[in-house]
Amino acid sequence: MKQKIRMMPFYRFMRAVVTPFVRLLCPTKVIGRENIPMEGSVIVCANHTSFSDVFLLATIFPRQIYFMAKEDLYRHKIVGWFISKMGAFAVRRTKGDTTAIKTGQDVVRRGDVMGIFPEGTRNFEGPPIRAKAGVALIASTTGAPVLPVSIYRPGRFRFFKKTTLRFGTLIPAEQLQIDQSDYRHELRRVSDTIMGQITKMWEMGY
Repeated sequence: MKQKIRMMPFYRFMRAVVTPFVRLLCPTKVIGRENIPMEGSVIVCANHTSFSDVFLLATIFPRQIYFMAKEDLYRHKIVGWFISKMGAFAVRRTKGDTTAIKTGQDVVRRGDVMGIFPEGTRNFEGPPIRAKAGVALIASTTGAPVLPVSIYRPGRFRFFKKTTLRFGTLIPAEQLQIDQSDYRHELRRVSDTIMGQITKMWEMGY
């Protein structure tokens, strides 16, 4: 018997409602589905091109993704309520947010999928930019593998504009461990390793 994918009821419902509209409004070529782990903890890392990225990943990825979302979104009561019901959690981008890091660690340690845009902001045009250190910290402290994802769409997002979504091969936990004797340098190395894989796929274009 096929195992049922675990999802929060609201997430499952909204995913079913939104998926047809996402497929219509944002035609997407998906490459590398075979690289998606169907069980166990994993950190999904993608470059961030527009507001549509969350919807693309949530409707294409077969498991629930618990996204790290910028704190500003929670200032809007309806938006904040909605994304909280979808399992997202807030992060302050202007300073080290230990609460967000701990929440991300908890998501991963219980065997779920955490989603993060490691650039820390949307990059509307051009190649992905350098990653923040948060993803390296969560990966190194939880022992979870990272699934790099590239979202390719040259220029700004428009409805009906073609997008290519690439799932790369898992980056194993062994490559993400940090040598405590050179902590800051190691955080940067791990962050660059993850973002480097995303950038390589992005450069493949369509």
